[in-house]
Amino acid sequence: MLIMLYSHDSYGLGHIRRSLEIAKHLSESIPHASLIMLTGSMQAHAYALPERMEYIKLPALTKDAEGQYCSRLLPHAIDITSKLRQRIILESIRNLRPDILLVDKAPAGIRGELLPALQFLKTKSPSTRIVLGMRDIEDHPDHVHAEWGKSGTLPLLKNTYHAILLYGSRAIYDPVEEYGLSHSIGKKIVSCGYVGRHQPKLSRERIREQLQLQTDRLVLVTPGGGDDGYPLLKTYIAMLRKQFGGRRPTFDTFLVTGPLMDPHQRRRLQQAAQAGLALTVTEFTPRLYEYLTAADLVVSMGGYNTIVEILAANQRGIIVPRVHPRLEQCIRAERLAAKGLLEMIHPTKLTSTRLFHAIMQSLQRPRPPRSEDIGIPLDGAANVSKAMKQLFVDVQDIRTNHPLIPRPSNVHTLPRLRAESLPI
Repeated sequence: MLIMLYSHDSYGLGHIRRSLEIAKHLSESIPHASLIMLTGSMQAHAYALPERMEYIKLPALTKDAEGQYCSRLLPHAIDITSKLRQRIILESIRNLRPDILLVDKAPAGIRGELLPALQFLKTKSPSTRIVLGMRDIEDHPDHVHAEWGKSGTLPLLKNTYHAILLYGSRAIYDPVEEYGLSHSIGKKIVSCGYVGRHQPKLSRERIREQLQLQTDRLVLVTPGGGDDGYPLLKTYIAMLRKQFGGRRPTFDTFLVTGPLMDPHQRRRLQQAAQAGLALTVTEFTPRLYEYLTAADLVVSMGGYNTIVEILAANQRGIIVPRVHPRLEQCIRAERLAAKGLLEMIHPTKLTSTRLFHAIMQSLQRPRPPRSEDIGIPLDGAANVSKAMKQLFVDVQDIRTNHPLIPRPSNVHTLPRLRAESLPI
């Protein structure tokens, strides 16, 4: 069995981290599966890959100040970079013929780069199951409708995709209702829950020992990938200097700038991190979730992965969400704040004084309710694996009942899996 994953890339690390977490579950739960990921992420190499997994690197993209895609490193116009990515994707799928293609977020791919490959699969490999992995929140409905209209998303969801795996909870945000999806599309949706993380092997106490804390409380600060995280981190360090300059801090800070932050901005933050503030500044760590579980409070932007990790760790959180070019982070933070699971500060209202008061109040509060206790599932990766097993049964059935459909030479006959009930 060959599963191919297409991982969206631009801002941050959320997509690659979520894709790798799903791949890890697939590798563990489907031991005969091989996995290949298509990604432009600059940090894919920094994470340990699951067993039986390779990745094919695409030229990296980012977004400019206006929210438009552009090449991250190549000195070429975006059209040239897009054509190169498109060709790599098509040739990879043409030669490998996956049993299942799991597409992250963008049904047509970035700037439509998946469309030739999808057409190839429909005509030359019709047994391949084409699946969309979709966050519950994409953006404000008006923006989503406009974007989907330009990209032809709705016809793709209706006519090309066999299933839509929802990485979220319809109790928090129901895309069928919010985005007005048709019945034919809505019935393809399988609600999987939020894609959380494996729990750390080390205890909270051991992790805190390794960090060599100066106080008995720890605040973890992260903007995710760091592309647009400078204003939050600048305000945080200004808050530390204002409140604790010349006296002993009442809490330690472990601050992760993110590897995608502008190097000049990162240096300014490191230079501002004076001795005596109980402050550690680092660019990147693959152990971020370990440190998050060991902290007493997390201050972050509102990326999907970070918020899910806060929920999974039953952690206190202060979220300063991104509001441009998308409102996705702000909508998510507002919905979860309304459930009492975290606190949100709108970026237009962020000041060092307000941030300090929010931190001190949060550190004094008990931990929020556990997400599972109020009906918010966090076992999304496991449920994705269940859904993929069922889809593979479908592939086997199609090939058995329709012998004229060509079978790739590199795919061996596999024992039939027992169909499992998909999560509702």
